[in-house]
Amino acid sequence: MTLRKAMLLFLGLGLVAFLVACSSSSHPTPTIAITATSGGAQSATVGTAFANPLVATVTSNGSSTGLTQSVIFTAPASGASCTFSNNTNTETDPTTNGVATSSPCTANTTAGGPYSVTAATSGATTNATFSLTNTPGTAAGLAVSSGNNQSATVSTAFGNALAAQVTDADGNPVASAGVSVTFTANTGGTGATAGFSGGTNTDTELTNSNGVATTSQTLTANATPGAFTVTAAATGLTSATFNLTNTTVVATLGNGNYAYTLNGLDTDDYSLFYVAGVITVSGGAITGGEQDYVDYENYSDSGSGGQDLINPTGSSITATADGNLQIVLNVCSGSNCSANDTFVGVAGVETINATLRPTKTSQAVLAEFDASGTATGELRQQDTTAAATTPSQGYAFQVSGFDANENILNLGGILNVDGAGKISGTGSIFDANDDGSGTTFQGETLAANTGTVSAPDAFGRVVFSITPSDSADFAQIIWVGYIVDSSRVYLVETADSFVGTTGGIAYSQGAATGMFSSSLISGLTAGAVFTGFDSNGALQTVGELTFNSGGTVTGFIDFNDLSSIEPASPDPVSAPSYTVDSTGRVTIAGLTDGVGTTLNLQLYVDANGDVVALSLDTTDNLGAILGGVINNSGVTDANFSGNYAMVASGWDGSETGEFGAVGLVNATGAGDTFSGFADLNFFNSGSTTSPIANQAVSGSYTLSANAGILTPSFMMGLDIDLGSTQSDAFNFYEVDTNGDTVAIETDFNQLTFGFLQQ
Repeated sequence: MTLRKAMLLFLGLGLVAFLVACSSSSHPTPTIAITATSGGAQSATVGTAFANPLVATVTSNGSSTGLTQSVIFTAPASGASCTFSNNTNTETDPTTNGVATSSPCTANTTAGGPYSVTAATSGATTNATFSLTNTPGTAAGLAVSSGNNQSATVSTAFGNALAAQVTDADGNPVASAGVSVTFTANTGGTGATAGFSGGTNTDTELTNSNGVATTSQTLTANATPGAFTVTAAATGLTSATFNLTNTTVVATLGNGNYAYTLNGLDTDDYSLFYVAGVITVSGGAITGGEQDYVDYENYSDSGSGGQDLINPTGSSITATADGNLQIVLNVCSGSNCSANDTFVGVAGVETINATLRPTKTSQAVLAEFDASGTATGELRQQDTTAAATTPSQGYAFQVSGFDANENILNLGGILNVDGAGKISGTGSIFDANDDGSGTTFQGETLAANTGTVSAPDAFGRVVFSITPSDSADFAQIIWVGYIVDSSRVYLVETADSFVGTTGGIAYSQGAATGMFSSSLISGLTAGAVFTGFDSNGALQTVGELTFNSGGTVTGFIDFNDLSSIEPASPDPVSAPSYTVDSTGRVTIAGLTDGVGTTLNLQLYVDANGDVVALSLDTTDNLGAILGGVINNSGVTDANFSGNYAMVASGWDGSETGEFGAVGLVNATGAGDTFSGFADLNFFNSGSTTSPIANQAVSGSYTLSANAGILTPSFMMGLDIDLGSTQSDAFNFYEVDTNGDTVAIETDFNQLTFGFLQQ
């Protein structure tokens, strides 16, 4: 290489080095940053602007002098947020000397926070953040907080309390303590509602520090299924509404045999009929059974008797929409169908509605629910051991109905089965009140060694046959009995020489047979519910009688024949004495209220406190359709609380037709109200019936000075002539500390008995 070339190379390399050095010297990439200068940590009421704008400062390499750049402010897209002057949640603003200022941001209608509004600019790796909070407005209303859209089975408690929150006009919670909020259970279109444990349909509570009021009382559905609302209200605030639903009970009968009895009036000839029988239930279906039916016009006079087999085909048990059971019995099909069978039910098919007792679901109250007639009764699970045993020892019995000439007859007494299938007559006695005779029959005996009792068949059906000594007035009488348990037998007359149409019940005296005396019933308070007739027509009576140790009788009675006015309600009554013979037959002569009402009664007792009775007067003819020992000492309105199966029957105000009803009611105890429903069947024009399902029933009651009697009391829903909203007057006789109650109507609108049992 020549010197010249070397020098040129050196100069070239130096130039390159110089150029490289110049290109990488004092011009680095600037650093952009954005910070929140002011406007953070603010609060504003919903719907109003924040007091201060949001200010962000942008710097380049730490300096904002002369810096011009765009800044984007962004508030949350949902929830608590705010909007800028362009009515959106985002806005772009330029900087002046690096400072960007937003337009006023207005809080939206959602309270909450703190939430973040960001400021972003090009080149900055992080955003500036402003913390804002939307506060609620002033209290304007109430809103459902919890407990909405619940359901509960009829007559049971709802699972969750109801809570209402104080809110502003936009529905935001307001922390307003001490606001008085009243929760009110309203009635739905079907009568469905609920009651609070305080005994009313309201519960008033104060809001807590968060503005929430919560019910402290238990809310219990009434006995009517359906939807209803509860309203939460406070002075000056709009109300909140809770939607609740009462659902039906899925009523069922367990496997086994069930004995039942019914009595009422039929539609074909407006005469009495009686039914007793047994059905077998397996897997919710009727698999067999038998019954006996007596109808004055169509069975008794025909001499054919009334035994029918229950055909599983066409028979069924189903739950109804209101929570009852509907039992359909087919006694007329194929070769088993006789001409007389067609008089049972509608062409041999009976439809019966049943309400299960809430605490004894193997028992139910019954009402005929078809076009064949009106009737009421009961059903109980059969004790199969007792049903397989031939009756023995004494039975206190009472039957009511017609004699052979369609005159009202009540007959009661003691039947002593004192041999193997034999009724010798020793220790047996009966009394009768027969309107057609113009007199009463007291102390009738049986012809010696003529009475019999059959062994039971597979359904516990037995046959009692007696021949009275007084053959001029009483021919041979035969009753079919269906054994329920060791204590009771349902009776219905069958084909016999007496040709009566009667039915009733017999109670076993067991080992107490022939051992009764005044000392055994001294101090006992017995109740009896009588139905029958007097010179004014149909008559109903409820009595509560105490057999005092001094030999006197005191108590109370209510009666109604739609004509006579009681001097007091309830009427205090007394009798100077009573006698008890060894058979368990009790005689009370001259039971009077002191102002003209007098009853002469025969009662028949068993060893368990069960009582049946009849009157022996020429001015009235009464038979006791329910009796028993009353244990209501110290009982008050508070005992009438909870769920009760109700069966009611009687006559409308014009006495043109009978009615029967079964359903479930719920009583509030000391709240003194009840509500529920009934399946009702009644004669609407003397010859046809009108079954009505799920009729709303309600009422109220007042504690009386007399222990165990609630008066005045009122009931709506069972008045046939005056409508379902007519409030009728009643007296309620509580039977025991469970609140089991007998109700009798005390006005002239209608004759009504009601039995309410847990």
